[in-house]
Amino acid sequence: MAEKAERLAGHLAGVALLLARLYVGYWFIATGTRKVARGFLSGGALLPQLERFAAGTPHAWYKTWLEAIVIPHEHLFAVLVALGETLTGMALLLGALTRFAAGVGIFMVGNFLFAKGWPNPAASHDKDFLVLLLVVLIAGAGKYWGIDGWWRRRRR
Repeated sequence: MAEKAERLAGHLAGVALLLARLYVGYWFIATGTRKVARGFLSGGALLPQLERFAAGTPHAWYKTWLEAIVIPHEHLFAVLVALGETLTGMALLLGALTRFAAGVGIFMVGNFLFAKGWPNPAASHDKDFLVLLLVVLIAGAGKYWGIDGWWRRRRR
């Protein structure tokens, strides 16, 4: 009886990790493909948002980063963000290279948080996704119904 309860608890934890991975993966794909559709790959589409972030961020060092590096190379960063979000979402949905994808997601969401500022209400979802991505990263959520788990079982 205790063995069944233990197995069920492990199964439920796996389902919870799968749901977290799928939710965040879907969010990344949805935002990334919207950016591609809005013309991020051709340049100019990210510039107004970057200028708003630079004017509004409470972090002086991040404002300097935006003005000195990101804004002058807006096209490169627009492509990196749009493709990064899309590919990260695909990897999370498939459960492939899950820990790496979660790390990339944490890096991107962390930058969004610095750009918006932690107390900004517009950053509330970013904080939620940061926590979910940390759980996915630490737990290696790809081993539950994902390519990472399939690959691990196949190599044994």
